[in-house]
Amino acid sequence: MTGGLEVKGDALAANVVLFGRVLRRAGLSADADQTRRFAQVLALLGVERRGDVKAAGRAVFVRRREERATYDAAFDLFWRRSTVAGGASEALPRIRQQRGPRADIGFGAEPRGGADVTGVVERTARMGASPEERLRTADFADLTPDEARDAAAMLAALSPKLPLRPSRRRQVSRSGERLAARAMLRRSLGTGGEPLDWRWLRRTARPRPIALVCDISGSMERYSRLLLRFAHALARSGAPVEVFVFGTRLTRITRELRVRDPDVALRRVGRSVVDWSGGTRIGACVRELNRRWVRRTVRSGAIVLLVSDGWERDDPARLAREMATLQRSCHRLLWLDPLAGRPGFEPATQGLVAALPHVDDFMPCASVASLEQLASRLVAITYAGRRRVRP
Repeated sequence: MTGGLEVKGDALAANVVLFGRVLRRAGLSADADQTRRFAQVLALLGVERRGDVKAAGRAVFVRRREERATYDAAFDLFWRRSTVAGGASEALPRIRQQRGPRADIGFGAEPRGGADVTGVVERTARMGASPEERLRTADFADLTPDEARDAAAMLAALSPKLPLRPSRRRQVSRSGERLAARAMLRRSLGTGGEPLDWRWLRRTARPRPIALVCDISGSMERYSRLLLRFAHALARSGAPVEVFVFGTRLTRITRELRVRDPDVALRRVGRSVVDWSGGTRIGACVRELNRRWVRRTVRSGAIVLLVSDGWERDDPARLAREMATLQRSCHRLLWLDPLAGRPGFEPATQGLVAALPHVDDFMPCASVASLEQLASRLVAITYAGRRRVRP
């Protein structure tokens, strides 16, 4: 096979790295380990049969069914017999799903000669935004370990404004909706019984409870740890936050997140949770939340944030019933899906189809910027009634 890949010496590894960069430009989470694994497969398989190479790359890089079309388009762009000048740059935007350029990864030598995709990668990087802005908008699944640490630091530095709710208690002030008769009578004793200093009762506000229920199954592995750092930032802001994680079972981790250091908090969570990166039983876990924890922790005035990609192993009808119960038990119910911000996304999984009729808001949560928007959204619905928003 000729064209987008040379096969002699270090050029094989170098061109595989370029192919990984093209996949990341297209929106797939092609990390360094996957790229290295693909190079090892090609070393054993060879590159004589194009169909075998394409199938091997699909097995390595594609994790979700909806990513297959994107992978096929990127493969056909890179692995072709010849590249006319400018052709790659014209074809790439049609399959691009991520605007944030990714940092280069080191793997072997760079190719020498006329590899046209190199120009596409470098031009895209030069035309991008600043590193900090790229990191804010980058998908958590596409971050390198160093970038993930920087994103975690950005989440720890968040100071989200707290959603409020009206309190039953009132305080005396110079303006309000009710006359503070008792306070005025006490003040009038010094003026011969004349109420010269008028006072009013004003209703105060207090932070609205937040309950975050995060999916930690295998399909959410690339997002759950950074989302728990966001939960830690919410808890440190002073809001009454309850945090649960679930895979095949529901675990309350509110106490583990009460320490100041987020790294220590996540280590405590790791010791107490036993179903990391396993299967998903959303309906059963929401049922346990409704039966065991709603009256004790969530309360009727809480905002519930359920974070999941909707991959349900159990009966979807059961999930629909439990989501309807949970919605009636809280002030607002938001479903956060890390895939929702991708262009062309459609809620097609069984879990999402069953749950969305009982959800008030549906939002993405795959980047620092999307979590900042979520924090702003929480403040915006402080006194709002129930208004269902469809994706």
